[in-house]
Amino acid sequence: MSDTGFFQKLPRALPGLALIVITMVVIRNWLEPWMTNAVVFGTKGWLVKVTHLNYILLGIIMGMLYRNVVFGGKMPDVLSDGFKLSRLMIKTGIILLGSLYTFNAIVQLGSMAIFLIGGFVILTIIMVLWFGTMLGLDRSMIGVMANALSVCGVTAAVATSPGVEAKASHVAYAIATILGFGILTMFISPFIGHALGLSDLQYGAWIGTGILNSGQVLAAALAFNPNVAPGTAVSVAEIWNIMRVISIPFAVFAVTVWYWSGKEETEGGKRKGLGTLLVEKFPVFVIGFLGMVFLTSMGAFGDVGLKGGPAASETIKMMRLWMTWIFGFGLVGLGGYIDFKELRQAGGAPLKLGLIVGVTKYVLALVVVFLIKDYLVAI
Repeated sequence: MSDTGFFQKLPRALPGLALIVITMVVIRNWLEPWMTNAVVFGTKGWLVKVTHLNYILLGIIMGMLYRNVVFGGKMPDVLSDGFKLSRLMIKTGIILLGSLYTFNAIVQLGSMAIFLIGGFVILTIIMVLWFGTMLGLDRSMIGVMANALSVCGVTAAVATSPGVEAKASHVAYAIATILGFGILTMFISPFIGHALGLSDLQYGAWIGTGILNSGQVLAAALAFNPNVAPGTAVSVAEIWNIMRVISIPFAVFAVTVWYWSGKEETEGGKRKGLGTLLVEKFPVFVIGFLGMVFLTSMGAFGDVGLKGGPAASETIKMMRLWMTWIFGFGLVGLGGYIDFKELRQAGGAPLKLGLIVGVTKYVLALVVVFLIKDYLVAI
């Protein structure tokens, strides 16, 4: 889409948006209810009980099918603008998630959550820098991968790239590796969570720490429990994920310093200052999320419905209903950006680095959550 205003872009986006909306309406009003009531192998709802498929996973699958099967690997131009707006839907939904929390509730997460998230970010960066160097990867590639794998995937990769002089191919490799690993974790995490009997609190803490990309955290949380309310998997996972995303400026600073400390500056080379990079690349939706938390804390929407308190207000209930639809639309679009060809191209050393670090982080996060499960705080 060109660099024009939102309302100028909107008419071109309508065909793609229409397909996304129709797809999710069909899934939620007909396909998901049919799966819930269908009798398979003599068991009502077998398709849902065994596969744990819900409107979120079905939406992602449909988006993937559109791109890779129906349209042969490339979204048609007439639809691409609409699918690009799905990113805005996901960010809008995350901003609205702020209505699930108050600042007092967030403080209750305590030092344990901050220590765990901060520790995983720092250790992942160190592991990528060391292991990437051992594999002989390009220094710029290592820098991009370090923050992509430690903080929040695609956003962190893009935010880091200017500071470490990364080429477009470096960012593309990092994103393809993240998406490949993320697709796997996005689909297997709900099965693992149910098999281990994890509570929403434990599951949310695990994937909010262990899954690489914000969109994939959201999808995996809603796939485990599609309900949007305080204490559900999505509310836990997203507050942990938001705390991780907030660390982007510090992670970009650390990796940029690492990159330039080991590289001689070329004569006449011009690069943006670190402050400029952070202002330009910091994800604005985090500020929107915190703004929504502030409004909720001030009682702007009525009672939140936190555990042990008054029931949620009608305004809050309506906002949560909107969120389920907004996330549904956004994740159909997310599926439309998963290109099987690009994932196959993410081979060699970058893929090896991404898989080793990604699996280590994913498994270790689950182990740590089990070890500290008695200290996790529900909000």
